[in-house]
Amino acid sequence: MGPQFYRIIDHTADTGFEVQGKTREQVFENAARAFFHIMWRIGHHKENKPETITVKGNDLQELLVNFLEEFLYLYDAKGLICSQLKIYSITDTEIRVKVWLQQFDVKQDQELLAVKAVKYHQLYIGEKEQGWSAQIFLDI
Repeated sequence: MGPQFYRIIDHTADTGFEVQGKTREQVFENAARAFFHIMWRIGHHKENKPETITVKGNDLQELLVNFLEEFLYLYDAKGLICSQLKIYSITDTEIRVKVWLQQFDVKQDQELLAVKAVKYHQLYIGEKEQGWSAQIFLDI
């Protein structure tokens, strides 16, 4: 069981997690935080200048996948990890986020799980009676 903002879902070949939030913004923030927590242990948070990223999708599910895939791309292609984020705006097809990125440091940071992709298999995001929830599986 992870920290209280997410729950690991056991799966035979992959790993998954479920997050909750009172709002759509919170569920996206918690999905990103869970994703980071599953992938990395950051040894030292650096005070870096924040950047703004914009991610688009055709619907809310694709937006969530593309949002998490953006962080996977930044890590795989540029060696950057996100230590903090703040959502500026979100619609069903676009999210603008302020992110604090830092270079992955092999001496201080640790990769916990090598993620290949965010999957659409059993993907869910939606509003329920108690707020928003999302379920995401990762190809490892």
